[in-house]
Amino acid sequence: MEALTPSLEDYLEAMWTLSLKDKVMRVRDIAASLGVTTPSVVGAIKSLVAKNLARHERYGYVELTNQGRAKAQEVEERHRLLFSLLHDLFGIDRETAYQDACKIEHHLSNESVTRIKRFVQFFEEHQEEKGLLASRLEKNIKKEEMRVMKKKSETITLGDLEPGEKGRVVKVKGTGSLRKRLLDMGMIPGTEVQLKKIAPLGDPVDVLIKGYHLSLRKDEAEDILITRGEGS
Repeated sequence: MEALTPSLEDYLEAMWTLSLKDKVMRVRDIAASLGVTTPSVVGAIKSLVAKNLARHERYGYVELTNQGRAKAQEVEERHRLLFSLLHDLFGIDRETAYQDACKIEHHLSNESVTRIKRFVQFFEEHQEEKGLLASRLEKNIKKEEMRVMKKKSETITLGDLEPGEKGRVVKVKGTGSLRKRLLDMGMIPGTEVQLKKIAPLGDPVDVLIKGYHLSLRKDEAEDILITRGEGS
């Protein structure tokens, strides 16, 4: 069979769900289910009829053919497997897992579907291993989140940033005219800065602050303490 577009697969999946309640359905039922207009549904049904996946009776009833039901079940299974992987194993919340499964399901190869199916089935049959995997995964996620938070909160110098990175000024070191000059440039605590580029030999550095570009010597940049990231 010619590959279906993601949109047509969504129509098939919705029609399959509706058909579990009633064998036949109307165009308005499908439109309400997907939140689309009636003309959109009519156009999709014409395409499905042409592919022998649906029938549209003269009195307005729509019905999936045997071939259409088989294809719809295939799409629904891909969605179920992906949802289970994202929600049950990866711990992603239900709504996000459902939406992401909708986006991914249309772009998987048969080989990937088979591997995911075996993976999900294994953990469905081995609940103890599933619990251990979920627990270790959650611990690793939290550990990485804490590492990122620590990295963002640690104090570094403006010169430690990579080109494109942002930071927020914490303090300007030193005293005298240099410190006053940096403060006059806008390097006051709480101000967001971004390192745009570094000269080939590391001096000077181009910094964006309050919409303006400043050229700072390396030693000047090292006198500006910041926290990495955009901050609050």
